[in-house]
Amino acid sequence: MPSLLLQIMLTINTTRTVRGDIVQREKRTFSGPLLEADFYPVFADGCKMPTRAQKSKPSTAEQQKYNDTMAVKKFIRLANANFDTTDYIMHPTYAPALAPQDEKQARRDIVNYLRRVKTRRASEAKKLKKDLTEANAAAKQMPGNKFLADSVKELKAKIEKLEAPFRYIYAIEKQTYKTGRYAGRANWHFHLFLTGGLDAKLLESMWTNGVRTNCNNFQPDKFGPEAAAIYMSKDPQGTKRFSYSRNLEQPAVPPPKDGKISAYTVERMAKDRVDDRAYWERRYKGYRFLRCYARYNVYNGHWYVSVVMYRMDGQAPPWKADDWLTEDYCDERRS
Repeated sequence: MPSLLLQIMLTINTTRTVRGDIVQREKRTFSGPLLEADFYPVFADGCKMPTRAQKSKPSTAEQQKYNDTMAVKKFIRLANANFDTTDYIMHPTYAPALAPQDEKQARRDIVNYLRRVKTRRASEAKKLKKDLTEANAAAKQMPGNKFLADSVKELKAKIEKLEAPFRYIYAIEKQTYKTGRYAGRANWHFHLFLTGGLDAKLLESMWTNGVRTNCNNFQPDKFGPEAAAIYMSKDPQGTKRFSYSRNLEQPAVPPPKDGKISAYTVERMAKDRVDDRAYWERRYKGYRFLRCYARYNVYNGHWYVSVVMYRMDGQAPPWKADDWLTEDYCDERRS
């Protein structure tokens, strides 16, 4: 019986005869200021390289890790593609006595809250338009008044934000009290991203089910580009890891670059450039280096490299995502 290595070489060589030579692909994914660049091998016709023996399947633990990683990655991408420092992250929760005891009701509560916020945004925009008309009239009468000019500018910005598409993402987390007065009862916490425009204190007051709402501007430079992914990395207590509005912007994925880089260069990236901030910031000008991940696939004999970058001035934000698989590598593992 041929050795495993011989079987691998026969499989790859047979496939190469049909599909042509192997080239290296660079795939870029843009999620707002977040850039991911993945380097991995493909056949010259664009088909993926096999990453494990045919008919083999990942273990349950491997599949769970894959699911967790991809859920976190999706959340990170959507948060960065749709929200910036003019938007909010908040954490609505319930007073123990008011907490519903089933998840469906908790989800109904957050959906109703979001509906009220959307309605309030429209009414606030209408009100501010009246204020803008008056401010414009006053500014025309006193064209040199800087205060009036600034007021007009500020009102226009607020109206523009309130009339922007209302978007949100939320994760739900369950807690069961083990001791005390509410032992055995459930409580729910939401971790919510939503479009800005309304005052943060107003948003907090509109959640009437409990305390510790904590609405703050989204600050990627402090909170990290992985946004609320720390909540997504937990085992989900609800039926979904997270929910979001249908109008979210999806990450931009331009056509990949095939054959523009050699396998030797990708290997050097994996061995020598994983922590080389200067190298990656030269390669992707205007972006700050966050993290690089490299893996060697023993089945097909190729390196897989992923680098995560962030577009901003000043110091790069913290990064807490422990794993970051290339899209191609993940897809092959799941198949």
